[in-house]
Amino acid sequence: MKWDAWSLVFTGLSLTCVTSTTLFVLVAINPKDATYGSTPLIYAGGSAALAVAFNRAAAWAARRGQAT
Repeated sequence: MKWDAWSLVFTGLSLTCVTSTTLFVLVAINPKDATYGSTPLIYAGGSAALAVAFNRAAAWAARRGQAT
């Protein structure tokens, strides 16, 4: 049961990172201030990388939960 809970936690973090990636891309498309530069795209890339990492961690935790 413990690994199933971790799988849900990692899935939730992955979905949060997908949402933040979308937000940062939208800010890059329509910035409120011209001084943002490329910062939103850098944040979007980092959030996308974390989304993939958390997704893989969720899959790993799910596999580990099935093994026990």
